[in-house]
Amino acid sequence: MKSYLKYLIPPILTPKNFNKAFNTIFYKNKNKHYFEYENSFYKRHAFINLAISKFQNCKYLEIGVENNDVFNSIPLKAENKFGVDPVSGGNFRMTSDKFFQDNSNLKFDVIFIDGLHEYIQCQKDCINSMKHLNPDGIILFHDLLPRSYFEEKTPKKQSPWLGDVWKVAVELSNSKNVDFKIINIDFGIGVLKIKSNHEYNKLPELKNKNFSDYLNLRKQLEIISCEDGLEFILEN
Repeated sequence: MKSYLKYLIPPILTPKNFNKAFNTIFYKNKNKHYFEYENSFYKRHAFINLAISKFQNCKYLEIGVENNDVFNSIPLKAENKFGVDPVSGGNFRMTSDKFFQDNSNLKFDVIFIDGLHEYIQCQKDCINSMKHLNPDGIILFHDLLPRSYFEEKTPKKQSPWLGDVWKVAVELSNSKNVDFKIINIDFGIGVLKIKSNHEYNKLPELKNKNFSDYLNLRKQLEIISCEDGLEFILEN
């Protein structure tokens, strides 16, 4: 029956198009992009693989694998690739919390965090990753620079959805003995390097902050160009 209905109902009345039209008409400002990303030929895959190239026999962890888009682009032996996702993709079907709990002795050279796009979970993933990072290792993040209210709105309102993981970026920017920058491409690629005496600075007041607050707090973030991002990753 559904297959016939699509021929009878005008396109504007289908649920997907209706929601799109409704949001466009009534929430125009909430879909407004307040800034844009750098027009670049690079995506997150390139920066992750550049980080991997710095290490001999690199051990790689990916949190949030989904369709294996990034995971399958990693040119490492299978035993050196760890992909964690509770739903699909990767090679560990579990939550990231469970993975870290069950593998307390594992250490990694490069970690890519692209799991649940919610502040508290991303914060836990970040802190756990810092504990499991080898000396001189690199942690990368995805989706740190939402452009609009709907991209940031949590829980998810539409696609693309970046959520409020930007709050972790603010905390890292206020943490001790870390070097953290965000590359202004592909929804915002965070790059984190830590020292042995680092201290993650939790800011509980961020919990109830929204997109309007983000636009003000964004000034605290060190947002860099694609070329500067490549240089930062290669720096020792």
